Amino acid sequence: MNIFKKNIWLLFLLLVITSVTLLGARSASRWHEMAAHYELSQKGLVKQWFASWSALLEQHEAIITLIGYDIIERYDREPADVQARLDELMELNPELFSGFALVSPTGEVLELTSNLESDNLPNLLSLPHTRDSFAFALVTDRMVLGRTYYAPRLVVPARKAIRDEDGRVLGVMTGALSVHAKKGFFGRKSVLGPFNQVTILRSRDRYIQYATNGQAISQFHSRQMEPAAYQNLMLALESAAEGDPTNLDAAYEPIVFRRNTHTERGYVRGVALYHPRYEFWLISEIEEQHLVGQFRRVLASYLVIMLAFLTGMYLLFRYIDNVDKKRRRELEFQANHDALTQLPNRNFLLKSFLEWKQERSEFSLLFVDLDNFKGINDNFGHSVGDRILVELARRFLALAGNQELVVRHGGDEFVFLTTGNSLDENEKRLSRLIYEACETVPVSERHFSPGCSIGIARLPHHGTELDELLRAADIAMYEAKKKRNSVCLFQPHLEMHYLRQMQIEQFLRGAEKRGEIYLSYQPQVDAAGNLFGVEALARWQSPELGIVAPDQFIGVAESSGQMGPLGAYIIDLALSEICGLRHRCGLDFRLSINISVRQFADDTFVRNLIFKVQESGIPFGRLCLEVTENLVIEDLQRVQGMLGEFHDAGIKIALDDFGKGYSSLSILRHLPLDEIKIDKSFIDDIVTDETALKMVQNIIAIGHNHGMAVLAEGVETSEQLQILKHCGCDYFQGYYFSKPISATSLEAFVSQDH
Repeated sequence: MNIFKKNIWLLFLLLVITSVTLLGARSASRWHEMAAHYELSQKGLVKQWFASWSALLEQHEAIITLIGYDIIERYDREPADVQARLDELMELNPELFSGFALVSPTGEVLELTSNLESDNLPNLLSLPHTRDSFAFALVTDRMVLGRTYYAPRLVVPARKAIRDEDGRVLGVMTGALSVHAKKGFFGRKSVLGPFNQVTILRSRDRYIQYATNGQAISQFHSRQMEPAAYQNLMLALESAAEGDPTNLDAAYEPIVFRRNTHTERGYVRGVALYHPRYEFWLISEIEEQHLVGQFRRVLASYLVIMLAFLTGMYLLFRYIDNVDKKRRRELEFQANHDALTQLPNRNFLLKSFLEWKQERSEFSLLFVDLDNFKGINDNFGHSVGDRILVELARRFLALAGNQELVVRHGGDEFVFLTTGNSLDENEKRLSRLIYEACETVPVSERHFSPGCSIGIARLPHHGTELDELLRAADIAMYEAKKKRNSVCLFQPHLEMHYLRQMQIEQFLRGAEKRGEIYLSYQPQVDAAGNLFGVEALARWQSPELGIVAPDQFIGVAESSGQMGPLGAYIIDLALSEICGLRHRCGLDFRLSINISVRQFADDTFVRNLIFKVQESGIPFGRLCLEVTENLVIEDLQRVQGMLGEFHDAGIKIALDDFGKGYSSLSILRHLPLDEIKIDKSFIDDIVTDETALKMVQNIIAIGHNHGMAVLAEGVETSEQLQILKHCGCDYFQGYYFSKPISATSLEAFVSQDH
């Protein structure tokens, strides 16, 4: 049945074959029913004709036999009374009897009924149409039927020799039976229709006694049946009877036959009965072409019904097929296109890539990732994000030419395939168009500029399979993401970096549970050189990779979803170690902990951290959470609310790496900041670079103007320290005071400083 489910037209074909088979079977059955019906009807008709005609002849024979002796005796005694007696006899049934006559053994008419009187009565032995039957009557004791003739209407003569006790013929009684169509016996005997012919045929001389198809057959009596036709009939009867059809055993039993008449009547189907005493066949025949005609009409009605049924079924199947095709097209479209943007999806890309590879020797794959899309989703809702994706998809589709394919790879990622005479020019053109498409996207009366990073890989230079090109383009895209809103062509050395990232991701998973993560602390001092606080810095000692720097594994932890448990472990460890150190040393100093953007994605982060600080015993005012401007920019509204909760609890908030981004000044007004940290890149050149010095002075001024403390990172020389003090910087951190040290070394450093 599965094959019919896959192709409904096979089921329709089976339905057609079944319908034709049933039509054929029903038609054959109907043909046999019709043939049987007419056979049964002809049998009844033949038996009716045969019984009536036989009874009539037997009655006639009895009458002329009984009256014959009386007529001969009267003729010998009183000849004048014979005609009156014959007239009386005819009056017994004037519709049947056409006349009676007494004939001498020599053929001379001795007396006859008054209606047959004539001045020129012939000798019956001298007339061709009477000689044979009259002569045969002289030698047989049966009544003999003569040839039908006009006198002046059609009559069937019946003759019977009247003999004395010695068998000598005294005379011949002749009685004429009327064959008039509207009167008498034959006028009352009907047929099945004009297609049915009833024939009474004398077997002795092949003359037709009577023939009708509802109307008497013209000139049926005028000549004998042709010998060939008679032989054809007898052969058909012999074949049907499986022997001599005229023998006594077969007499009075209907014989059903079929024969070819070799005339315009063609094939006929008939029933015949033979009367051995009077030597005649009573035959009913139906022209087969009438059955064929009737069958054609029945078959035509069957065909109309079948065609109407099949037409209805065809329309139904076509409707079902169209619905099924539409559903399949929809399912295929859904399987190969993104539901939101209606762009082709990864499945479509897999199929198309094979065609591209077969038809093109080289082409480029561009991997596009939106830079600020998560922040848009978090701040304005996913419905706005979806509308941005839809609009970008429309723009990307519009800019893609005939030699290009655009696919939504998933989330905020898109893939372009492009080719041309110059891959380099094509890539630059398409990248420019993509950047322009991402510049300003109006949604809900707002304008968004998500920006994008693009990684490019080329076939066959960077791979020949789709996964190879996607990986290469993905590696290049992440390299571009470091600069944001830029494009990067894949280079082999990037793959080494990518593999390094994959190794870090693999071995980092569960590192905190295995005790591979530890903390180093870098002291922070005030302008007088006194210890102000420490910054907790995560370190990883991997058995497989060795010591892995924070700038290598922190970003991987954020991108791979491991920052949640890793960040919680770092907070727990820092609170535990510093709390113990504070108690042992009896000193009051601040603990600074860096917080990742991924930690702020946890709705329970604020509540859990406040609880942990309470449990640790460290005063809220002696804990500082350091956040980067990138974290703030990515989800300003959410981060602003959570930082407000921390600030309300008394926890200090510091903005790390201030000055490296482009939004630092604008966010100072919106966040509950207590401190800003000047990035090391500004401190490095303040001794020799006047511009760097002025920037540092401006940053310190900005911080103080906003009521914030300012901490300088990366202080490595006394000259830098003196300049920063002169500029009014509040706190300092760097190798000049101490490198990041372990908790044990920190305890010694604190004790020495104290």
